[in-house]
Amino acid sequence: MRPGPIRWLWYAVGGTLPAAHHGWVLYDLTCRTWVFRHLARVQVMFAAWWLALLVPGPWSLRISMVVLGYLLSVYFSLSFMEDACERRLVKHGFPAGLNRTIREESSVEERADLAVMYAAYYQKS
Repeated sequence: MRPGPIRWLWYAVGGTLPAAHHGWVLYDLTCRTWVFRHLARVQVMFAAWWLALLVPGPWSLRISMVVLGYLLSVYFSLSFMEDACERRLVKHGFPAGLNRTIREESSVEERADLAVMYAAYYQKS
């Protein structure tokens, strides 16, 4: 079951969703668009960089602070993307390495079936 907008925002900033959403979390972290989904989640956290425009000073300095901070954040987010997704999966009660196993050992068609199967299994325990 897909979370609502408020719960998705909570999930995007690192919060844990209720057990009813664990199947969706597994799908979110293992589907073929998982990289784009990761980038969408981190955009929520990057929104704080816009507050740097409120710092007093010349506009060129403010804009360069925002751009530099944003680019640095994107770089580190992409660098540690797989680890962040694994931590998120473990946080929701799945075993470590499951996301990589599902993505590497299955075809695109099988991934949705595997996500449902693992979610049903781990939801019981």
